[in-house]
Amino acid sequence: MGESAPGPAADALRGNTSHPIYLRTLCFIRDGDRVLLLRRRHPPNQGLYNPPGGKIEPHEDPLDACLREVHEETGLRLAGAALRAVVTVMTKTTGAQWLLFVFVADRPSGSADPIATDEGNLMWVPLAEIPTLPVVSDIPLMLPYLFTQREGTVMGKIHCDNDEADSMLDYEFRTR
Repeated sequence: MGESAPGPAADALRGNTSHPIYLRTLCFIRDGDRVLLLRRRHPPNQGLYNPPGGKIEPHEDPLDACLREVHEETGLRLAGAALRAVVTVMTKTTGAQWLLFVFVADRPSGSADPIATDEGNLMWVPLAEIPTLPVVSDIPLMLPYLFTQREGTVMGKIHCDNDEADSMLDYEFRTR
């Protein structure tokens, strides 16, 4: 009996996909009724406010990456963070897929003010004011799910025209 050729599912498990897949974290750090946001200096989403976060390195799981990125971008050392959402962003023109692990955490008690880095300037923003800022377009969609007493993880799907979040075509968020 001869072996059959591997199919698309086997290729995906081996990382042989026809489109790039980017693994990222975001962390909404809360201090009372405020959230820490970073005004990005670099693409993608340059000039827009976004929570701290970034790439998941090959040796990291999403939580490790979240804690590292928060420290690198803010100087804050979080003891932990809670996974609140997993969002898949699919881009029409590039075929890329972004898998975002979205965490929430409280500001560590007694911590110094966060420090600005090469990534951008940091600002504590009242939750109610976030929609008035130039934020990445998926942020206002996620916020209602992140700071609630609801249990479980939100699953989100966003379709964009390109790799810029503001090219959103449609979206869907589901809770269990």
